[in-house]
Amino acid sequence: MFNNFLKKVYTSGLTSNLVRILSRPWKGKGAILAYHRVLPDNKIDEDLNIGLAVSCNQFEKQIQLLKEYYSLVSIDEFIEKIDRKNDKFLVTLTFDDGYKDNLKYALPILEKYKIPATIYMSTRFLEKNVSMWWYELKKLIENSTHLKFNYKKEDFDLVLKNKKQKENTFQKLRKLFLNLKTSEQLDLLEAITQTQKREDYSHSCLTPEELKILDKNSLITIGSHTHNHLNLKILDEKEITFEIKKSLEILEELLKHKIKHFSYPYGGVEEASTREYDLVKNLNISSAATSRAYPIKKLNHFSLPRIYIGNNTCEKSVINHLTGFYNLVYKFL
Repeated sequence: MFNNFLKKVYTSGLTSNLVRILSRPWKGKGAILAYHRVLPDNKIDEDLNIGLAVSCNQFEKQIQLLKEYYSLVSIDEFIEKIDRKNDKFLVTLTFDDGYKDNLKYALPILEKYKIPATIYMSTRFLEKNVSMWWYELKKLIENSTHLKFNYKKEDFDLVLKNKKQKENTFQKLRKLFLNLKTSEQLDLLEAITQTQKREDYSHSCLTPEELKILDKNSLITIGSHTHNHLNLKILDEKEITFEIKKSLEILEELLKHKIKHFSYPYGGVEEASTREYDLVKNLNISSAATSRAYPIKKLNHFSLPRIYIGNNTCEKSVINHLTGFYNLVYKFL
């Protein structure tokens, strides 16, 4: 209820005008929006309240308002024009991971309004069996009142009797997963669930043929999001290079053209920084997007900032974010 109240305050006319005035120095020359999923209202529960999915209804409202107020361009045009002197505030849309709903639900709306977008694909998700620890973990937490397990000689005894306890537990365990490599993530899932049988989420991911369909659409640019969707900061340089090169090789072999754009998995300061930016720069990639936020004034192609759009972001909030307020708040939080 408190969040709903804050949203109403944030999107009210008086507040919006004040936000524009306060945020003007933080606006910059353009913005990159970071989406993950778009689902119909009656299927939004598939996201398990993780916050990755925007409803089709909300997504279309956002697109309508964005098109009315801003110039929406492809990632290539965004980089080209931001680097030059350009009076227009530019916006480009991106999607991470490679969910099937990007094709089924997001694309028809993008086509209706002729809006370009970039889809950053984690190539492991193109396989026939796909494990996604975040969904399997959230599903287990939501359906449990207690979790008790041992991992790496540490005992966990977690009470899950209310919504707050469940959310705190998910965030606590998420931090653990973010600092593990693939085999370790599977070991942790096995310890938590007490079974070696993993949930298969391939039904939620794009298939190779579906990715080809998206790639052939003139509105869509396909980029890399690594192979295994790992926190790059916990990997050594050889492992990082493998993650990116393997993804590029799979995508280029499948799509028969060069892949120029990349986004860092998770992409915050704890998952990617100078070392990772420099490594990507040396891999013949044109741009790399983070999940950090700051005003774009002079473009650093390998640490592009983005504004996160999730299930609690309404169309008026998106417009307020673009005033520079999102960048301002991110600076201090």
